[in-house]
Amino acid sequence: MSVLSNRICIRCREAMGLLYSSLHRTAIRYAAERRDLATSIADLRKLAAGHDEVLAEAAGITAGAWYASPALHVGHELIAAGMLILAAGGLGKPLDYDELERWTRIGYDRGMTIRHAEA
Repeated sequence: MSVLSNRICIRCREAMGLLYSSLHRTAIRYAAERRDLATSIADLRKLAAGHDEVLAEAAGITAGAWYASPALHVGHELIAAGMLILAAGGLGKPLDYDELERWTRIGYDRGMTIRHAEA
């Protein structure tokens, strides 16, 4: 891999990380604000710009982390995860539920790691 293509790959990963953060933050905020679901889902779909893989990642990690310690959270995370799931699968392509499951397990594992570190 050339230096230029390596830099491009790094920039792509950074951009996807920023998109993930933006989607996660926005979905949590919409859930906390109790915004209209249809409008919120449409906004998230637009923000994702066809990157369903990032929507699956954000939804899975959000839900998985909540399941690791549900007593510590109000539940906005589950609503946010649901909105992210519903925002995916646009443009005639279905959501990759295998990826959603994989990211949910990752979110759960991360949440459990944090929970054990705090104990």
